[in-house]
Amino acid sequence: TPPAQLETVAALLAGHLQCEALRAEQAAARAANETMLEISLLAGECPALERMLPRLHRLMQRLLDADNFCIALYDEDCSAFHYPFYVDRRDPSPPDPERIFPLAGPHASLTAWLMRGGAPVVLTGERIEELCSQEALAPPAQMPVFWMGAPLANAADELIGAVVLQVYDDQPMPTSAEQQWFMFAARHVGFALDRALYHGRLERQVALRTSELEGANARLRAEVAGRKRAEKFQDVLFRIAELSNTSLSLEAFLSGLHRLLLEMVAARNCVVALYDMGSDLISFPYCADEYASSLRARKPGKGLIEQVLHSGRPLLLDPYGSLPGVAAEEGEMPPKSWLGVPLYCDHELLGVLAVQSYDGEVVYGYRDQEVLEFVANHIGAALARVRALESLQQAYADLEQRVRERTSELDAVNAQLEFDSLHDPLTKLPNRNYFSKALRRAWDAYLDGGDRFAVVFIDLDRFKLVNDTLGHLAGDHLLFEAGARIRACLRHYDFLARLGGDEFAVLMFGMDAVDECEIIARRIVSEFERPVILAGREVFSTASVGVVLADRAHYRQADDLLRDADHAMYCTKQQGRQGYTLFSHQLRIDQADQLALETELRRALEEEGQLLPYYQPFISAATGELAGFETLVRWQHPQRGLVSPGVFLPVAEESGLITRLDRYMINAACAQLRTWRAEGRVDEDCALHINLSSANFRDPDLVGWIGERIAHYQLPPAMLHLEITESALIDQPEAAATAMQALHGLGVRLALDDFGTGYSALSYLHRYRFDVLKIDQSFVFDLDRKQESVAIVRAILALARALDLDVVAEGVETASQQAMLKEMGCGMLQGFYFAKPAPAWALDWDKLAGLGREPDRVA
Repeated sequence: TPPAQLETVAALLAGHLQCEALRAEQAAARAANETMLEISLLAGECPALERMLPRLHRLMQRLLDADNFCIALYDEDCSAFHYPFYVDRRDPSPPDPERIFPLAGPHASLTAWLMRGGAPVVLTGERIEELCSQEALAPPAQMPVFWMGAPLANAADELIGAVVLQVYDDQPMPTSAEQQWFMFAARHVGFALDRALYHGRLERQVALRTSELEGANARLRAEVAGRKRAEKFQDVLFRIAELSNTSLSLEAFLSGLHRLLLEMVAARNCVVALYDMGSDLISFPYCADEYASSLRARKPGKGLIEQVLHSGRPLLLDPYGSLPGVAAEEGEMPPKSWLGVPLYCDHELLGVLAVQSYDGEVVYGYRDQEVLEFVANHIGAALARVRALESLQQAYADLEQRVRERTSELDAVNAQLEFDSLHDPLTKLPNRNYFSKALRRAWDAYLDGGDRFAVVFIDLDRFKLVNDTLGHLAGDHLLFEAGARIRACLRHYDFLARLGGDEFAVLMFGMDAVDECEIIARRIVSEFERPVILAGREVFSTASVGVVLADRAHYRQADDLLRDADHAMYCTKQQGRQGYTLFSHQLRIDQADQLALETELRRALEEEGQLLPYYQPFISAATGELAGFETLVRWQHPQRGLVSPGVFLPVAEESGLITRLDRYMINAACAQLRTWRAEGRVDEDCALHINLSSANFRDPDLVGWIGERIAHYQLPPAMLHLEITESALIDQPEAAATAMQALHGLGVRLALDDFGTGYSALSYLHRYRFDVLKIDQSFVFDLDRKQESVAIVRAILALARALDLDVVAEGVETASQQAMLKEMGCGMLQGFYFAKPAPAWALDWDKLAGLGREPDRVA
């Protein structure tokens, strides 16, 4: 007999069972949703298909039995597909991942039929056989009892492939829920594969562009190296030409010529052979050989030198002995390569210039032959000079009896020689030797109570450019004209000399005050404002002048005056040239301190703890929240204390240390930014601004180094903002454009610093791509005082909005300035009103976090 409570117990049991079923169904749905989410995130975690597809298979196995599973990818260009992933436990010969299958045609597969249809399909074994017969499809290698497939599409609903599942007779059949999950997962798989394929195409494009840029860089480096070689080659040839015009002996001339030849050709072993037809002998006035210190005169034989003498043409042999009938001299070491050229003097064959190599790696070529022929021409000229000297000596021997009769003429000649030894042959002005003697005499007379005098040092600006562009003849004309103009500015008793090159010096006697020196210095500078006519064109070459006044209290010898006048002239060049500088002993102190500061700065760059990055935050004007930091360099010197950037940055610029300093700061700032991100203090929306000087644009490795730093510290490139001043764009316009484009390619953002204070800011915005404008603090300072500043700031903000640029206003120090900038629509604000620059450990993060909660007062 059933108990009385049977219905109640049955109802409770049924409810419990229904609850358990719903709970199981909910757990399955949750697992399926998590699987779909992991499939969607798979493309970002594993962008490479070879790593992504096995993980995709494992995720599908969470939803249903997917032991026999494959993915096909469609190639629209060739209307075919391949199987990058194929797993089937019964298929004895799975398809190669690289094999291409046609989408249409006879004996196409079920997968091809599925992709042509564009709709999900579920087939039984009987339906597969029927479909293969009707559509002329190739049956599967192992006939399944159940076949299920779905096309894969991207976000634009374009076919990209298909996913297929097969079930054999020893496997359970998928339930209707599993089939629905499979079809639903196919959509997610398509989106994930589309992102992975797009990422692969993007990487290939980036690799191709990188390869193109590397090729262009290699070609540019090769061109620069070629130009440097050509410049060195021209310099050596010019020195050879100068050497041939000297009065050295033949042996000294040939020795000097050999040293210059070594700079262009591997001519360690060099021989000069001369043939005397009268005695029928070959002599060797010069021999430099590893195995033969000297060669004796000999009769002509069958050697290589005789071959050149016989033909009168250059001879290039490699390897030695390739010329029939030519053999090495007895006892001589046979060289690996030999090159000889004939020596001519007025179309007369005099001998041979030959070089040889005993090293198999040194092989001469036709370029070496051209160099050797050029040198041979100068040796011929030197031989002609020697012959002329010999003829002159013979003439002196014949005229020895008339020497006494021409004593007066010889005295004149001696006087001329003395004049030539003390004067410049070009300008006929006293030379450095004569000037040094005159300076010492004037100094000695001054020490004995004589008149005070001044030393003026004059250097022509841009003389090398004129000399290299118009030639040495035009340069000589310019030097002669410069001497004449300086002479015209002086008094008749002042002493003018040419020290060498484009340098002149003047002794001005009777100078008791600086004002008198300034009058003549200004006169000399203004004299060079007029053009000089060279080679039919007007040429301007200004003058830089340094002046020092003799003083017994500060000088001990005369040469110190010339040294300080030279230093004063150099100061003029540093200040922009075309002017004069009166030497003061503060200049000497400053120079010594600058040298010491440069040495200490080099040491600070090699150590840790002296050069510190300081960070000044800037905020969003609209919300008051922290928007980023600007990195500023500070030098905590162990003896000098905190050195101002205005003191050591010019030293870094002049000494070339600015690039090392910039890299030091960028590396330190990136390291600090990574620390802040790890601590959770900043997110990807926080910008870090770092200054970049113009000298960096000359470094071809700049962009690669910055990209390596970003990757090393794992920073989003957009967080890094490089601040560039307008002066950098003036100094290196083309290099700046190239580097900025490459930096944009990395994802780094660029800011134009001190906007509005330069000469052509609008042209820079038009030519270069900037992301941020920084309004100079000079406009912000007068914002609540002058209407002109208000108009300028409004114009800058309107321009930025038109060009879609962010704006940072620097130097905000008062609440009224903040309010006016916020009312004008300025995006970000920076200044002491919010926070002063401070090292990372001294930042008040609680205060920075509270800026956004104080809309009217943030500091």
